[in-house]
Amino acid sequence: MLMRINRNLILLGLILASACAPKAPDTATPVPSVTSVPLQSVAPTAEPPNVTPVESAFAPGNSTAAPLGDSIKSQTVTFDAPDGATITAELYGSGKTAVIYSVMGNCKQGWRELAQLTAAQGLMALTYQWRGCRVDGSVDENEIQKFVDDLRGAIHFMRDQGATKIILAGASLGGCASAKLAVESQASGLIVIASPSEIPLWNFEIEAADMNTEIPKLFITAENDNTVAADKTRVLYDLAAQPKEWQTYPGTAHGTDLFETKSGGELQERILNFILAIATKS
Repeated sequence: MLMRINRNLILLGLILASACAPKAPDTATPVPSVTSVPLQSVAPTAEPPNVTPVESAFAPGNSTAAPLGDSIKSQTVTFDAPDGATITAELYGSGKTAVIYSVMGNCKQGWRELAQLTAAQGLMALTYQWRGCRVDGSVDENEIQKFVDDLRGAIHFMRDQGATKIILAGASLGGCASAKLAVESQASGLIVIASPSEIPLWNFEIEAADMNTEIPKLFITAENDNTVAADKTRVLYDLAAQPKEWQTYPGTAHGTDLFETKSGGELQERILNFILAIATKS
């Protein structure tokens, strides 16, 4: 039996404020889901040549891939944001392609398992928490509003590690930061899970110009997300330039909590397919 990674932190609804009010998506104009590309159809990555087959980590009916335990270890690293703030992060793997996984506004470490799976494919992965994430699990409402600068620091750090391709992946608040910096960072790919286009309480807004780039983009949400309504993520999708893909899953889970549902394994596979397609493209 495959085991899930338990995650017990409670969602903090105050982070996305009025932009994240629970709301069911507009059923009058249903959005078609995108069918995942079979993993075996993805060409083997050249970074490095001997890559662990992704499909071996998955099995039908399991919500998440098999935990990799000590087989993929992380390094604890620090990097500086542009204003000098020091951020602590976990660095996995190596290679010229790097994926930066930005967490939700509740500071839940929802990306660790996928970071391990990414590193198992011969790529580099970074997970980190916002400067506003306190040790006791609470959130500093003022400090967390500097979330975009925190991601800027992560991008600069990964460039310094030798990454020539950077894929930005974020859920909820992390997706907002990733979308905002898609053009500025010259990213090679963008993955957004359950993020709105704006946070009015913080005077934060993502504009079409921020995602006016020809890089591949993947937008994901639960059909009845209970924190950021699916139609709010759809607004962000509509702002983005082509090429872009839209993927929905059943249920109400928000952001990386989708990994803990019955769709979790399929979601991990979907994201890894997307990442590998970018990593192997010349």
